[in-house]
Amino acid sequence: MKKILTLAVCLWFFPLIAQASCGGAFCNLSTDWDAQGVASKPGVRVDLRAEYIDLDQLRSGSHKVGPAGEVNEHDEVRTINRNLLATLDWNVDPDWGITFKLPFLSRSHSHIFNADDGAGGINPERESWSFSGIGDIQAIGRYRFYAQKDSNAGLRFGLKLPTGSTHEKNSEEAAERMLQPGTGSVDTLLGAYYNRHDGNVASFVQGMWQQTVSDRNGYKPGTKLTADLGMSYRATPDLSLMLQLNLQHKSRDSGANAEPANSGGYSVSLSPGMSYRVAAGTSIYGFLQKPIYQYVNGAQLTPSWSVAFGLNKQF
Repeated sequence: MKKILTLAVCLWFFPLIAQASCGGAFCNLSTDWDAQGVASKPGVRVDLRAEYIDLDQLRSGSHKVGPAGEVNEHDEVRTINRNLLATLDWNVDPDWGITFKLPFLSRSHSHIFNADDGAGGINPERESWSFSGIGDIQAIGRYRFYAQKDSNAGLRFGLKLPTGSTHEKNSEEAAERMLQPGTGSVDTLLGAYYNRHDGNVASFVQGMWQQTVSDRNGYKPGTKLTADLGMSYRATPDLSLMLQLNLQHKSRDSGANAEPANSGGYSVSLSPGMSYRVAAGTSIYGFLQKPIYQYVNGAQLTPSWSVAFGLNKQF
């Protein structure tokens, strides 16, 4: 059963498809092994996950749109996110544990600035950024308050810390704040989970609330709420199949350096995946995430699909 839950790797980087005007993003799948019932024995588990998220669709509300072409405004073109997420999970005992998540991202972004040509027309200027670096680390504790032979429930609580850079720039100017590797904020995290096992089938549901309690330099990220529902099926002793439904809501960003009109929204995504045990305590996995409904405030870049794969090791 423990390999099964290896499959509990739902997609993407910790909190969400971080919806923003220029498209900084992490996958919003669940890879929280404690929520899925895997990390029940004392010990350490390491998970390394790679993600590819191509935000190439400009959307307003729930519809795809073309560039507005307004003078002295910019039109988003594309953002490509290549992310790595390292997770260290320490199960102190069957009821208590702590998880550390450290993201590393490589991001490229381009948009068109519609400069006034001085004659009533537009002189389009393409601007681009490309950078990589560490993002904001998360430290999350957990407590299992309910435990039965076939089901578990618990609470998760922690902090997101401002370890990521907020000053990345190209040769001339800094990237927008929502595009930066870090938000510059300290956020509280609070969630709950429930999982159940019945033979070769396992299911779970979990939710997480993220709220900024300390922001910096005129940028306060919007509150985020996520919920994940998942099922896994052990097809063979080594191969597990899984399906997750991932829901997320993010309120508008605020502050002098934010873009409230073009931030926030909600999404529903379907995430099929599989896991294969290659050795005792070691599994590889892969997922494809497909948004089935997306709604954004203003105009924002969104993905048509994303992919994640990784390695999970129990010590």
